[in-house]
Amino acid sequence: MQIQSFFPSKPLSPYVQKYLIIKTEEGIENQILPNPHLVLSFQLSGSLQSTEFDHTYDLPRMGIAGFRKSARKIRYTKKSSALLVLLTEIGAAKFFQEPISDFYEKTLSLELFIPKRFITEIEEKLFESTSDLKRISSIENFLLQNKKERNIEPIVSETLLRIKNANGNLKIKDLHRGLPSSLDSLEKKFKHSVGTTIKHYSNLLRIRSAISSYSNQMDLTELSYISGYFDQSHFNKDFKLFTGESPKAFFQRKQIW
Repeated sequence: MQIQSFFPSKPLSPYVQKYLIIKTEEGIENQILPNPHLVLSFQLSGSLQSTEFDHTYDLPRMGIAGFRKSARKIRYTKKSSALLVLLTEIGAAKFFQEPISDFYEKTLSLELFIPKRFITEIEEKLFESTSDLKRISSIENFLLQNKKERNIEPIVSETLLRIKNANGNLKIKDLHRGLPSSLDSLEKKFKHSVGTTIKHYSNLLRIRSAISSYSNQMDLTELSYISGYFDQSHFNKDFKLFTGESPKAFFQRKQIW
């Protein structure tokens, strides 16, 4: 499997984290951990399937994947490739009018949300492109054409910043302290613009931070304390919900990407 990363142009950098182009000759199946952001996918060749909760289905040629609670498996057939757009936490709200929470636990076709003329145009341009850089350029033009005049409330951006600065290890009451909004109102605004609850988003960052912090020299009990857990069992429960495996089994298995 070959994976290439590309960074967005300046006009799109607040909304796009990065682009990935993934190619495989032999085909591959990989476990994908829940992301703290939404992902747009464009299949370039071959076909892709997703398996969640023992259910397997074909992924749309062009789709959007919302937040997940747990890991899923993505299968690339032989000689397949895809271009992924990893959005920032506020990115999806700039390209869709719908509440971003509508995408929770779903992968949906972009044809449901974007005018057909834009879908047809980007499909043709991706097919005709002779290089990955041209494909990225076509995707950027597509995103700019579909960017909405939708503003993110400052309180949502401030909440995101506080959670990220604490790697998700922050109690809700401490997170809310000093913000000019009731907690209920903040929760609704956050879920509407970001796509999930404050607690779920925080847990995603917390477990991802634990995975990034791990080394072979580190004891799993130590890792749980570093990640803000007061006992090993609570850490193990959250970790297994997130990855589908115990911490011990997860770190023993080779991670592809």
